Amino acid sequence: MTEIRSIDGALTGKTYKPGMEFKFNLAIPCVENYEFGYIIEHDWQNQATVNAHLRLADEGKAPYCVSIGVQPGVLTMPGGSKRNMRMNNYDLFDREYGDFIVYELIPYISEEYGIRFSPSPDMHVVAGGSSGGISAFVIAWFHPDVFHRIYMSSPSFLSMGRGNEIPYLIRKYETKPFRIYQEHSETEPNEYFGWTVGIDMEAIEGFKFANYDFNCAYFPLEGHVSRYRDENEAYKRFEWLWAGWKDGPVLAKANSARVNEVVPFGSKWEACDFFPETRCDAPDELSEAYDKVVLSNDGEAWYAANVNEDVVHMFLNEEEISLNKLILHATLHTIPHYNLKGAIDMAVDKEDRLYVLTEIGVQCVRSFGLIDVILDLPDDEMPEKIAVTDALYVKTTGGIYKRKLQERCITDADEKRKHVHYYD
Repeated sequence: MTEIRSIDGALTGKTYKPGMEFKFNLAIPCVENYEFGYIIEHDWQNQATVNAHLRLADEGKAPYCVSIGVQPGVLTMPGGSKRNMRMNNYDLFDREYGDFIVYELIPYISEEYGIRFSPSPDMHVVAGGSSGGISAFVIAWFHPDVFHRIYMSSPSFLSMGRGNEIPYLIRKYETKPFRIYQEHSETEPNEYFGWTVGIDMEAIEGFKFANYDFNCAYFPLEGHVSRYRDENEAYKRFEWLWAGWKDGPVLAKANSARVNEVVPFGSKWEACDFFPETRCDAPDELSEAYDKVVLSNDGEAWYAANVNEDVVHMFLNEEEISLNKLILHATLHTIPHYNLKGAIDMAVDKEDRLYVLTEIGVQCVRSFGLIDVILDLPDDEMPEKIAVTDALYVKTTGGIYKRKLQERCITDADEKRKHVHYYD
């Protein structure tokens, strides 16, 4: 078996997780002139992962990977005491810890120890158990351009930091290019922040609903992260995760049927130089009270929202409009650390689907008031405007983009639009 060189180190966060010290250890295969993959492992290094990866690489079933085991950050308080920041790092549905890993830790390790890493996201794995499991998924969720392979053991998609929302967002967002392996057992924690068995099942069904490249293992009569450090199981899980690694990239196989009702699978944002300016002469009462107001497609209602409020209201289009007669239309999804919680702009299509431009994506609201689809934004810049004409248009501070919509979204129906229900 190929020998391993071990290194211990530490890095203090600067731009991301500032002031927190993160200890790490590395297991580097002794292979000359090699462009390594890497695996980020939570809660220090998992020897089962190191050994299994090395066996697979020696057999040609996986690339040689540097195992990077990272401890949760430790913050030194003004009085000199140390505070473990595991919850802050792992349990939040938040991108900052992933930003630290991607923008600070990995470049530091590469430069400090002279390791040449492959730039391909297909060559990178992120893994963890329990809270480290949810963190592994969250890191990849916010950085799908860096990680395409995910392993989670008893992931805690629980209400410690809005992690309980993730299984439902998995269903609503477009499917990301992930290959995912999940494990859970029969005897999992049942605490004030949630029941791990229940939420693991929600995640599993969410991955199936959204057509992810996904596999899972269940261990009856066993407990939390019971096989996390089992080398034979590690070999099985990573053999599956790396299957076909030489044949082509990891790709999203399909979107959910729900997403397909809005955009054709395979459609992408395309840069363009034209943004269709649309006009809405909203009643003075609404335009003075709300940042954004649009008329429903059938002209029966006004949709109104503020950029700092995570709701959209509806007002009937009556001769006299009263602000006291507002109806809660939709509750928008939000993510911590995003500055704007509400509607940056809004537009409607021919089916009276409301497109709400938010910092986390384009949230699509049926006329019934339910958000059933969230489209990723075209770039990482701040979104500014949205329009629906012959296609879906979005303007950001980085440019103007258009995307193909399904024909029924942009074409007038022959008959009067029917009321939309839960399952339509």
